[in-house]
Amino acid sequence: MLVLAASIVGWFQLRHRAADRDSAAAAECVAGPATLFVTADPNIATQVRAAADSYNATQPRVRDHCGRVEVTAQPSPAMVTAFTNGKPWDQALGPQPALWIADSTRSIESMRVPGLIEGTPEPIAASPIVLAVPPELGLALQQAAISWADLPRLQQGSLSELGLSGWGGLRLALPPGDPTLAAATAVGSVVSGADPLDIAAAQSGQVVAAISGLAADAPRESDPTTALAALAAQDAPVHAVATTEQQVLGRSGVVAFRPTGATPIADYPAALMSGAWVDETQNLLAGLFTDYLRKPEQAQDFTATGFEQAPRAAATVPPRAALDTVRAILTDPVLGVQSTVLVDVSASMGTAEGATTRLSNVLAALNSTMTVMPPDFGLGVWTFGEDLGNGFPYRIAAATAALSAEQRTKISTALDTVRLDESRTDQAYPALIAAYRSAVTDYTPGRTNSVLLITDGPDDDSTVTGPQLIAAIDAATDSTKPVRIDVIVLGGNGTRTLETLAEQTGGSYTRLATSNDLGFGSAVVQALTTP
Repeated sequence: MLVLAASIVGWFQLRHRAADRDSAAAAECVAGPATLFVTADPNIATQVRAAADSYNATQPRVRDHCGRVEVTAQPSPAMVTAFTNGKPWDQALGPQPALWIADSTRSIESMRVPGLIEGTPEPIAASPIVLAVPPELGLALQQAAISWADLPRLQQGSLSELGLSGWGGLRLALPPGDPTLAAATAVGSVVSGADPLDIAAAQSGQVVAAISGLAADAPRESDPTTALAALAAQDAPVHAVATTEQQVLGRSGVVAFRPTGATPIADYPAALMSGAWVDETQNLLAGLFTDYLRKPEQAQDFTATGFEQAPRAAATVPPRAALDTVRAILTDPVLGVQSTVLVDVSASMGTAEGATTRLSNVLAALNSTMTVMPPDFGLGVWTFGEDLGNGFPYRIAAATAALSAEQRTKISTALDTVRLDESRTDQAYPALIAAYRSAVTDYTPGRTNSVLLITDGPDDDSTVTGPQLIAAIDAATDSTKPVRIDVIVLGGNGTRTLETLAEQTGGSYTRLATSNDLGFGSAVVQALTTP
């Protein structure tokens, strides 16, 4: 019994000595040092670096390694490009990070590649996206309760409507970066009612026109810092710039204005990267450092420098496809669509489809679409058949012009007077040539100019052949005045010639079995509102 007791005591002593040796080994970092490379957006890098210094002072131990955090500052757009271009890591950006603290969840979404980020990035701080403006302008915008949706109008119009005579337009600078993307996305969300903005809404005519209204003729500033500095200059070429509220605090001569509506947020998410350059120790250290950044003590350090406390979860943002669409519009703005609609009125368009005729469905779809088209879009209506009594196979029901209240009334009245031709055949090809030439002659810069042909044939009996039609359109084409041809065929077979013209001019070619279908209405909306 004494032997057994001695053995048990000896085993416990051996276990304690082994534990002591393991603890000593860990304290001595027998596995060597482990460095966590962190890349943070410059707007928060100073605070992250300070947190890294305090974390390093705790002498963190991870899996028998001495942990250490090193922070590099790099703009988030550069990081998005580096992670998505498929090229070897650009060493000019510093070490490839195991932890990336981006400016917002929008940047995370923009670079999202399967398997590249582990888990869901957690925000470490936050700051609302605002407009930095001079105090006088900020007061006027506040008193007028200006919303995100109002910004394109003010950008293209005049601030005199706010009582600021002599200011001209808003002159909102749009330097590349997340604040500009966030502001443009907020405009699109308010205009479309889609929050977050989805790809269908981002591609809609209303959103494209609104964001284009922001981007067209916007002051050209290369970066937010330069734009912010320009605000306080005498006779500044810039009146406003989208930025974070934290960046505005403490700046002389500048105030932050939040347009009415949902305010986008820069939420600085910490993304744990997953790749061949990240080992298990670095991954664990990245998680521990992220937890450290989110502790209340660190939150106080962030709020002391103007940030808001980190939200519990990342912000809900548009999908990558919608964000890419918004960026494309900002880069290449199009102030709407100017379209001439060429409607087949041959006798076959009297075919019953649903409760009414094919032609009636077409006219109703045009009227309905017109109601959702912004006033800076253009629309006109021509009809075509065999001989419409004027010596031509076409008639101009309403000349193409911007959709003012007067133009809307003119088109609505014209649609009410459209009647079927007696002939079942038509002369679609000569009518299309005439409409295309007119669109080139009356071309409106800054917009997508187009001709939309709606037919249930064509049943063309003119002397113009398919090759002659293509040749005539080619001859009328002016590369400085591009005109798109869209075609919708209802019930008929269409022609390869029309399909070719749509392809050559960048247009769409759609064949539908009937006009009594939501698909037809959607096709009309897409053709008349998509730049």
